[in-house]
Amino acid sequence: MARHTSKFFALTAAAAIALAAPIGCEDEGGSNGSDSDSDSDSDSDSDSDSDSDTDSDSDSDSDTDFGLCHLACSDTATCVPIDAIATQTADNWSCAPGYCEWLGCLDTAECQEAFPAVASIVCNTAASTPTCTLPCSVAGDCAQAGKPLFDANNWTCESNFCVWAGCATTAECQEAFPETELVCAEYSDPPICAPPCSAPSDCVPDDAVDLFEEENWACTGGACEHLGCLSTEECASSSHGPDSICVFD
Repeated sequence: MARHTSKFFALTAAAAIALAAPIGCEDEGGSNGSDSDSDSDSDSDSDSDSDSDTDSDSDSDSDTDFGLCHLACSDTATCVPIDAIATQTADNWSCAPGYCEWLGCLDTAECQEAFPAVASIVCNTAASTPTCTLPCSVAGDCAQAGKPLFDANNWTCESNFCVWAGCATTAECQEAFPETELVCAEYSDPPICAPPCSAPSDCVPDDAVDLFEEENWACTGGACEHLGCLSTEECASSSHGPDSICVFD
C-alpha cells in the first residue's frame, strides 16, 4: 500500500497545479520550503492535520500533539520564494510569530499580474485568507469542462466568488488520476483524493523520512491522513528544508 502513498504526494501536487492554472491560485510555499497551510487553492495538500485509529475511525483518544512545518523567519523578506509571483512578495507574508504565514492576495490587480492568462480573475478579499479566483453567479460558472475534479459539483459560488468544494466521489478521484486507487477522503475540508488504507502503516511511503513515518499518519474512514509534525527535527530533515520548524497551536 505504501507505493500508493508515494504516488499520492505526486498526485496531490499535480492536483494543486491543475487547480492553480485555471483559477489563479498558488502554493504559498514556493521554493523556499514554507508550509503555511494557507494554500490559496482548496487547501488540499497532503499535510492534513487530524487523527484516527487503526480501524478507520477518528482517534479522539490520542493525546499526541501534532504541528505543522513552517519556514522560520526574522522578517517577511525571508518568506519570499526565489521564483515568487505577484501574490508571494513580502507584502503577502507575516513573520509576526517568528515563522512565515501567507496572508493571501492583496487585491485583484495583484492576481491579474500573477495570472495574466486568466482574464477574469479577481481577489476574493472576503475569504478568511484572500485568494485569487473567478467571479460567479452560480456554481456552474466555475466548472471546467473535461476535468473530473473541477465540474460544477466540485464548486460553490459564495458571495459571487468561486470556491472549490473538493472531490465529490471516489470514482471522480480515480477518473482524475487513472491507474490509482485513490479515494475521496471526507476528513478534509474540502474533501481531497487520498490513498486507501486499513491501518496507518499502509500510508508510509517506501522512501519515508521522519515526517512521514507511521506515527505521523492516521487511517480515517479508510483514507490516509497525515497528522503533521512531532518535532522541528522532522521538518528540518524533510523537503521543507533545514530552516523549517514545527509549529504547534
